[in-house]
Amino acid sequence: MEVITIESKAFAALVEKIDGIAAYVEESRQRELDGQQGQEEKNSRTTGKWMTGSEVCEYLEISPRTLQRYRTNRIIAFSICGKKIRYRRTDVEQFRERWMRETPDKQIDRMIEQHPLHERKYKLYGKKRGNTGKDE
Repeated sequence: MEVITIESKAFAALVEKIDGIAAYVEESRQRELDGQQGQEEKNSRTTGKWMTGSEVCEYLEISPRTLQRYRTNRIIAFSICGKKIRYRRTDVEQFRERWMRETPDKQIDRMIEQHPLHERKYKLYGKKRGNTGKDE
């Protein structure tokens, strides 16, 4: 066991800096929590929002023709206002949760991207390329 001694002024300065760092971390955490609460309120306001056909196609990753077939067969709920067709965001999300499945190709791609070694794919191990270790 090693004992380290420092002057009382140096110790007081060290404690003061640690308290400052702790206050900064707490303040940052509080700002982050406030931002998340604001984002949740914003998301809760947009959940009742209506979506256009192109937004639904992008969200569900389907073609406009497939969306038209879903409407014709009454698979997805929609409303017509004038000449515009709109879809309630909650209905589209429920449709996706209930009916949409991830294809095996997408599952494999997602698993590869999440794998820890995927990030190191292009990093060099050992010596750098081109360097043989000999003096030129």
